Amino acid sequence: MRTIVSNALLLGLAGAMLAACSDGGSSDVASASLQQVSAKASAPACAAAWVASAIYTGGNSASYSNVNYTANWWTQGNNPSTESGPIGSGKPWTSAGACGDAVPPVTPPPVTPPPGATTGTINFHLLLGAGSAQDQLLLDGGNYNDLIMSNIVAGVMYGHLLQQYYPGMQFQKDYLYGSILGQLLQENIATGLYVSSGNLIDPSPDQQAVMATGQGGPYQINNYAADMVSGSYAPAGHSLINYVAIQKNIGYTMANAAQQYSKPTPPSFNNKYYGPMLTAYFHYNDFVALIVTGKGTGGWTTPWQPDYDNALVNFTKLPNNFLDVLLNVAYNQGFYGTLMSSYSKLAATATASTVASVNAYSSVWGATDTYKQYPYQVRYYLDQLYDNPIPTTSATTFVTPANHVAFSVTALETVFSNVFQTLAYVNGSGQSAYISAAQAQTAFNSALATAGVAAGATLDLSNAANRAQIFSVLEKAIGNLESNLNTKFNATTSTQL
Repeated sequence: MRTIVSNALLLGLAGAMLAACSDGGSSDVASASLQQVSAKASAPACAAAWVASAIYTGGNSASYSNVNYTANWWTQGNNPSTESGPIGSGKPWTSAGACGDAVPPVTPPPVTPPPGATTGTINFHLLLGAGSAQDQLLLDGGNYNDLIMSNIVAGVMYGHLLQQYYPGMQFQKDYLYGSILGQLLQENIATGLYVSSGNLIDPSPDQQAVMATGQGGPYQINNYAADMVSGSYAPAGHSLINYVAIQKNIGYTMANAAQQYSKPTPPSFNNKYYGPMLTAYFHYNDFVALIVTGKGTGGWTTPWQPDYDNALVNFTKLPNNFLDVLLNVAYNQGFYGTLMSSYSKLAATATASTVASVNAYSSVWGATDTYKQYPYQVRYYLDQLYDNPIPTTSATTFVTPANHVAFSVTALETVFSNVFQTLAYVNGSGQSAYISAAQAQTAFNSALATAGVAAGATLDLSNAANRAQIFSVLEKAIGNLESNLNTKFNATTSTQL
């Protein structure tokens, strides 16, 4: 069994908080039933009846079965009779007590956010169909915009690296490009503590505790100091320290790589611009290692082969496949877990109908196996972000979120530049040099022109057409930067640069 590594900015944080919590709503239901029996004559008037499709924000009232409820934050589709609890319980509603006869339902007028505003809520830390979300990311105000942008930039780089190694590889961009961000939400200890004025994902004391000396998990598990194929601590072609792009900022040298598991995590790992890129490279390593492990002199047949190789061949011909599920299983349960073999076998002969079956949330709804749930938890958070229909009270009961994540193109250019300034290349003098702001901006602006996106535009990540434009700009910008620098972002070296 493979220990779970925290994502991106979390490579130095302790493992996943897989939030297998009880619903906690039954006591409220029982209480509501008792309240309904009390004399209605003394009860206050009922608020407008709760409407599943309506949006409620903190402080709004609604009634359900002669009980008034108060919304604790933005919510839609969460039935107050089952999704209520005391303030601080993590539930979106709190009971305000019994009420008289309910007034007829009113679906309130739609709330139209100001143009270019970031609004809404992402619920995370949950088991699908087996508990309620423990945490929420309140999008109002755009505090998380730069963090989301940074993770999306890294996600597009993730896809770029895969296609560099395996030309023609296809996948669902929404899910694969979003994997880095989805994992951040599932695994981070305190994402909600992030503030846009700082560069650290988690400024709490927990961060220091899990990144300190002796907390060797990041070094022992993710093998950025060890070869992914041979398992040796002598850095070779598939250890993170060897990638030209990330070596300069990784925090130590090849000479002492083997001892790093017992040392503190480099602060750069928790930087919002560098950390997500480390995760992209880590997952790219998984993709490569699954291909090459066991092959060559003295090789052996691994449990996922030859199905995994056949799956990749198949995926070059199968658009919108489930490569993200396959790789998130490998990351979470590990290469030798049973899910890696079963999904590889399924993928090797997959058709469009197979993809539809794998895509269905019903395939994991209510499952208590957290390894099986993990790829779908990541997808669920992204579906909320993208305003795709998500299951609510059952695997077949869906609601469409109304979130908006405004990507100002000007702000996206700044984040793109900040991200790539943490990466390096070999310059014309043969020296390792950080990518400059000017180099990153030139590549980005050229991509805008090619994609036909105005420099002053604002694109909504939650809108499918806008999201495709964001992805296109980032794909082109990464390709431009690579060409302009005469480098390959998947290039490795066996020397210290």
